[in-house]
Amino acid sequence: MNLAEKLAETGRLFPGGEALVHGSQRVSYARLNDQVNRLANGLKKLGLESGHRVLVALENCPEFVISFYAIMAIRGVVVPVDPFYTIYEAAVIARDATPELIICNAQNLSLYRELAGEVSIPRGIVVTGQEINPAADYSFEQILAGSSPAPPPFPAEEKRDTVVEILYTPGNTGKPKGVMLTNHNLYSNATTFARFCHLTPEDRSLLVAPAYHSGAQTCLLHASLAAGATVVILERWPGPRAVLETMEKERITYFFGTPTMYSLLVNYPEAHRYNLDSWRLAYAGGSHLSPQLFYAFSEKFGLTITEGYGLTETSPVVCSNPVDGPKKPGSVGPAFPGVEVQIVDYEDEPVPAGQVGEIIVRGPNVMKGYFNQEEETRWVMRNGWLHTGDLAYMDGDGYVFIVDRKKNVIIRGGVNIDPREVEDVLYLHPHVFDVAVVGVPDPVMGEEVMAFVMLRENAEVDAESLKEFCAGRLAPYKVPRRIQFVDDLPKTTSGKLLKRELKRIIDQLYNNNTPS
Repeated sequence: MNLAEKLAETGRLFPGGEALVHGSQRVSYARLNDQVNRLANGLKKLGLESGHRVLVALENCPEFVISFYAIMAIRGVVVPVDPFYTIYEAAVIARDATPELIICNAQNLSLYRELAGEVSIPRGIVVTGQEINPAADYSFEQILAGSSPAPPPFPAEEKRDTVVEILYTPGNTGKPKGVMLTNHNLYSNATTFARFCHLTPEDRSLLVAPAYHSGAQTCLLHASLAAGATVVILERWPGPRAVLETMEKERITYFFGTPTMYSLLVNYPEAHRYNLDSWRLAYAGGSHLSPQLFYAFSEKFGLTITEGYGLTETSPVVCSNPVDGPKKPGSVGPAFPGVEVQIVDYEDEPVPAGQVGEIIVRGPNVMKGYFNQEEETRWVMRNGWLHTGDLAYMDGDGYVFIVDRKKNVIIRGGVNIDPREVEDVLYLHPHVFDVAVVGVPDPVMGEEVMAFVMLRENAEVDAESLKEFCAGRLAPYKVPRRIQFVDDLPKTTSGKLLKRELKRIIDQLYNNNTPS
């Protein structure tokens, strides 16, 4: 069984149950299955076949859910991307994934129409929304209206290792890597998570973290639908007031978010005014949850946060504190059910409890590999284990404590950013000679993007104009919030950046003044 078949089964068991809530829309499981079937049949009419990739550039919305499950139903491959990507970012992924079709909204249609002029999209572009858009090849609503609600005939038996999704994650070279997740990866992680969190048809989950990322996608969307729960959808983070209003109005029982979101809720002075007595489960992932925030949240809301750890490459859950059992603040918990976790040295030998090493993972959640990157796949999956690049230690009870990342990745508000990608954009500016992008501590976002910029001789440019330059080429969250102009960057004689020396400079800047 895959997740599309699981949704169909849930629809048969709870046809009148509320599946999705989005604004004034209230969609039952019977109607959700009807729409998934209609879109699946419509996509087949457009010529989509098993294995064809479909790029989906949508925010949190019912159309995202319908698209995801319809593509799986015809054995296609979903390629979700950030709908706020610029043409430069979207083109990199489109050239690598070579999608047959794009599904987007009216707001980003012009970008994908421009992209289609550069990259072949054989089946065209489907745009969501009630109004007919002449710039689109197809209307999402028209496809639904003109297609059969009968379940599409599933192709012959699907293998466990059939790829159903490619999620792009930051690489170490400035080029994102396509993580190939299989039918069994997604199904096993989502259904195990649903059982782990005791999700039932009585639960009401709030989807506010972006579903085009693996955390919210598996841990909230797929897990909730597999359990027959209701998913209340907010398109994006609207601020703590609107979130708390929604939680009170919709009687939310389960919230999944990043530590940044929990920090904003804790620091909202009017939080005590809302009736949140239905809330039973608060789950955090994406970045480190500090013990201070753990205790502050518990004191304010009378509820403890359950923290977990995962990667896109692991569908994503690897470790989790127990929902009911003892939680250890500062820890991401023991290995998730069915998943093996070891802490090893540089020779892949397990280290004693309390000693720092690299986290390696084995289990049904581990990806098939990186799309079009066989050598990188072999390296990261060597010796039969996925090497995460994250450094941690395990205590005597099997609880894992993250210490640092070997990978050069910035985590801002739970979203991974590759510094090299930002550097490559800044290098395009005619006045920039050299640049180094790093993550610096931030009390709300966890980390912020900071760029050290060395200008060409006699060049004159200010920080704001560099930020504007980046904004035209990068999604908003990747644009450096802080830019520090320097006369030189600390490097070895071979040209390698001395990160330890750069950290010393950052410490001095933060102790003495605030960068621009």
